[in-house]
Amino acid sequence: MVLIENFQANNVMIDVIALGCFVWTIVVYVLAKKLYRFKPFILFSPAIVVTVSTIVLLVVFHIDYDRYYEYTRFIAALLGPATVAFAIPIYQYRQVVRRQLPILVTAIVVGMFVGVGSAYVMSLWFHFDHEVTYSLMARSVSTPFAIELGNKIHASGALISVFTMMTGLAGMLLGDLVLLFSRNRFHLANGAAFGAAAHGFGTSRAIQRNADEGVVASLTMILAGLFMVLFGPWLIRLVVWL
Repeated sequence: MVLIENFQANNVMIDVIALGCFVWTIVVYVLAKKLYRFKPFILFSPAIVVTVSTIVLLVVFHIDYDRYYEYTRFIAALLGPATVAFAIPIYQYRQVVRRQLPILVTAIVVGMFVGVGSAYVMSLWFHFDHEVTYSLMARSVSTPFAIELGNKIHASGALISVFTMMTGLAGMLLGDLVLLFSRNRFHLANGAAFGAAAHGFGTSRAIQRNADEGVVASLTMILAGLFMVLFGPWLIRLVVWL
């Protein structure tokens, strides 16, 4: 009888923790969006505020990432439809795609090769194992595409999610500085750089900088994702072979 009561109590506690994680994520995101509208400073971006707040939650309450992901997987599942929704700009700006096709193709091919190659070189330097290495190489596109690519190359979905988020945050935070040093004044090139290097985070930042940059960043991110899902396994094998 005592064992049954303990089992039921544990189940109730798990349900409470699961509900708490889910509600926390939604509430913090809503509050972060309001904060960012009131004070549009890059460090107040929902992507940063929600990420840091969630890390604090996991550390304080000793919740491991796998459990948190299980409790909030319904939110993560929305990444797929959200990414597919970016196909709308491709249709709306199909004339831009035709006119700027050389820029888009160059940004995608060069960006993906550099992203995969640099990840592989870093893995060799630090002697990462197969799972970490291939998860790093798959993080060069937005999360839904990266996870699909990871399934094909036997990488870790959890690691891919973390690496992709870290890449996007770094690109969003440091992208302006990098472009400033490059002295590039072409909005289309800047947008392609943000979309190829920093995915959704970079696209968000590009939209804030300039409308044309946002459009090109969105197109680059989507087309790069499609490119890696279709050709990523061959590209990764080529980089490893080289």
